[in-house]
Parts: sequence; C-alpha cells; structure tokens
Amino acid sequence: MSTPLIALDGWLVDASIALKWFLPGDHEPDGDLARATIGSLGMRTTSLAFYEVGNILTRHSGLEGVQIGAALGLLEDICGDPIELTSADRHSAATLALEHRLTFYDASYAAIANRTGRRLISADGDLLEPKLAVTLQQALV
Repeated sequence: MSTPLIALDGWLVDASIALKWFLPGDHEPDGDLARATIGSLGMRTTSLAFYEVGNILTRHSGLEGVQIGAALGLLEDICGDPIELTSADRHSAATLALEHRLTFYDASYAAIANRTGRRLISADGDLLEPKLAVTLQQALV
C-alpha cells in the first residue's frame, strides 16, 4: 500500500504545470487534469514561474497582452503571492543544478520546495527523473 505524497505545507508548481492551466488542451498533455487540481491542492509557485509562463504565453499562445496579463493575474489568484528565491536557495539551487545536471532555473524550483517544506509538481523530465518532483498523477494519489 503506497503512502499519499502530501507535504505538510502543500505543493509547489513549476511553469510546466502552470502553463497547462492556460494553453489549449490539445497542446498540453494532462491540461484537463491540471485544471481540475485548481482549488483541490494547496498550491504555490515562484516568481520565476510568472516570468516563464508570461514568456511562453507571449511567444506561443496567440493571446493579446490584456489576456496574458489576465492569465498571470489568475496564476496569482490560484497560487497566491509568488515565493521568492532567497540567498540560501541560491546555494541550494546551484548545488542541485551541478549534482543533477539541471538548469539553475529548474533547480531553483526544487530548492524553494525544499526550503518551504512543499512537494514540487512538474511535467519536466529533468526534475522528475532525479525524483526532485512528482507528476500531477502522483500528487493526486
């Protein structure tokens, strides 16, 4: 019997999950599942996610500026104020990036999740493979 993966303080989502809330389902695997998690999991995200989501929506969604701004407002409504990277997180992220051959961006999500006692949810194989994050399906077990 497996134990549910529920962190004491909830979940941290990266941009790969947050984008699923805003991009069409035919472009995003598990988009419906991601949208169904809204309100059912205690989710937060980082300031980096706002930049990453904003960048993808600006470059690849076909949305107008006002729509992108509204989507980022909705991201804040879902996840609350973004969690910032601290000086301790920078050291932890650099160590994780070097150890697991990650980008510093990806490692920063894992570092913040570790500091805040949250479990990281991601669709990014670079974070899933070393078990620094779990999938949406695993989070809902």
